[in-house]
Amino acid sequence: MGNHQRCWLWGRHLVTETMQAQRWPILELVLSDQLDADEVQNSTHLAELQEVPFTISSHVRLTQLSGTLDHQGMLAKMPPYPFCSLDDLLGQPSAPLALMMLDRIQDPQNFGAMIRAAEVMGLHGMVIGDKHQSDVTAAVARSSAGAVNHLSICREADLRASVERLKASGVKVIATAMRDGVSISEWDFTQPTAIIIGNESTGVSQELLDLCDGTVHIPQAGNLESLNAAVAAGIVCYELHRQRHASDSTS
Repeated sequence: MGNHQRCWLWGRHLVTETMQAQRWPILELVLSDQLDADEVQNSTHLAELQEVPFTISSHVRLTQLSGTLDHQGMLAKMPPYPFCSLDDLLGQPSAPLALMMLDRIQDPQNFGAMIRAAEVMGLHGMVIGDKHQSDVTAAVARSSAGAVNHLSICREADLRASVERLKASGVKVIATAMRDGVSISEWDFTQPTAIIIGNESTGVSQELLDLCDGTVHIPQAGNLESLNAAVAAGIVCYELHRQRHASDSTS
């Protein structure tokens, strides 16, 4: 958490939602003296309820602390993100389980967008590795539109062992690919499923592919070779949601 991009969350929506969600504890709240009185009152009330120290400073000071002009008058100093465990994900009561696993996603914007897609489409959580993987930073939190406060994220040292454990728990593990495997509409997403999204350049590693129960691809009609990793993740998440809620739309 050494640089300002990691130490501070900023923006009214993100900071307020982080306080309300209470998943990622805030160390310190800094408000601009240019905020409306009602905004100051609401924010300080939340801070007091959670025993979060707060200060009111000049707009210039908030810019200095955050390193951006786009702080909207609210900053929150953060500790490292509180990752959950794989036991936590497997122990969730909702069934069938739906997870996303990320294999070396390095772009914070992609990472945040994937968290957002997984949360919006009702997945139960996400598993990431601890090597060559973007951390949960301010940029990730912002690009997730606050979804980091609502989706359980587990960080594992060995994704191969995580895949083996998921499979032993009855979860079908599939990898996404450009053309290999079946179309996403042909895979049965109503069963417990973990979807692996691979690195932006190299895709899913061979050691994880060798463990998967199957591979899926998104049919394409245009001239470009592939989709952005985050866009592809969103489409696959939607297909999972569509299959699991098909009866809702026909009833």
